[in-house]
Amino acid sequence: MLFIISIFLITFGKQSPDPNDAFLNQSIAVMLGGQQKHYYDNNVVVHSSTTNQKNHYSSISPDYFDDDETTDFVEQLQSYDYNQDINLNDLRVSRIHSDVNKIEIIPLIIPEGNMSNYAVKKYLGEGTFAFVQSGIRLSDGLLVVLKQIKSKYLWWARMEAHIIDILNEEKKSSIIKLVDMYMNNTSPVLVFEELENSKTLDYRIYSFYHDLILEEIKRFYFQLFYGLSITHSKGIMHLDIKPQNIIVSNDDIQIIDWGVSDFYYPLKEYRTRVGTRHYRAPEQLLHYKHYDYAVDVWALGSILASTIFKKYPFFKGRNNDDQLLQVVKVLGSQDLFQFCEKYNIKLNEKLKKTLEGYERQALENYIDENNRELVSPAIIDLLNKIFVYDHRIRISAEEVLQHEFFRE
Repeated sequence: MLFIISIFLITFGKQSPDPNDAFLNQSIAVMLGGQQKHYYDNNVVVHSSTTNQKNHYSSISPDYFDDDETTDFVEQLQSYDYNQDINLNDLRVSRIHSDVNKIEIIPLIIPEGNMSNYAVKKYLGEGTFAFVQSGIRLSDGLLVVLKQIKSKYLWWARMEAHIIDILNEEKKSSIIKLVDMYMNNTSPVLVFEELENSKTLDYRIYSFYHDLILEEIKRFYFQLFYGLSITHSKGIMHLDIKPQNIIVSNDDIQIIDWGVSDFYYPLKEYRTRVGTRHYRAPEQLLHYKHYDYAVDVWALGSILASTIFKKYPFFKGRNNDDQLLQVVKVLGSQDLFQFCEKYNIKLNEKLKKTLEGYERQALENYIDENNRELVSPAIIDLLNKIFVYDHRIRISAEEVLQHEFFRE
């Protein structure tokens, strides 16, 4: 009886106030399916790193239009021959880790199981693929995060489990730790170790309450680029690097949510409408399907720029084409058109005209009184090596680790 009461208190009892709640406009707790859920800001379920409406980033006007959500854009991908001969000098092939994956990789089989070894503490949020809860493993008290993936996305769950299982072979790679997996009826559940008192990185870098100092920025981003270097060396692309997919707890930082990650194969075509628009690399925005690991470097570089310049997000477009325009306004038109010509990327005349006439802007132009203490020639140089249209010239995650910014 005491055990049942304890579980009830853990699951439904009054919890200590979340420090993030100070930034919420409203919070309505409801009971749904026997679990406590929290709905914020017009019934949108939010993670613990919820933003305040004063932050312009979360304010969306009624006439907001995002063409990423339309159904008239369909990507047709060519079938891939895993036995074909590859010319590693082909421009469509990554210059790094191009031949790590030799054969087609079959995702892990997730064993049968149930929730009996776990007690749910709190509902954290829901997305397209899954809903997430924090909990406790009853056998040893380990704090965990339970990611229950919707049954129709079983293949993606198996792939995510396989990828994280490979990455967890490296013990200090800043990758979330997978501790269990099982099928709960028809739904796959992935169980991750929870970092105590963690927040997603967006909480730390919103301009409204930016609190990262330069020493922390160097330490955290070194760990993140190290995590990417390990990921890429194992032939894996994350494909959705964004602040909400990075969690921070004291001195620990981890990359989470590997649900759209994939293995890299040379000459294989990949979907370009993957990940989150504000962090998509130019090659994805141009629908170049032979992209590679460099898209992750661009995404993390965009977050680093947001952190340094206190401009969130650094590139903020309303839709895919407008996102490309925001990049061109900084990097200029000439290099973009040279990139398109080199890789035989065709632009329609309307978009080409929209992108014409922009000169490259010096990143020093973004220095002001609010961020001056974070900016140095070294970080400007690093960002200039990341913000390159040509992904084969763009600095790699491994090369980033050797950069002066992390040694000064």
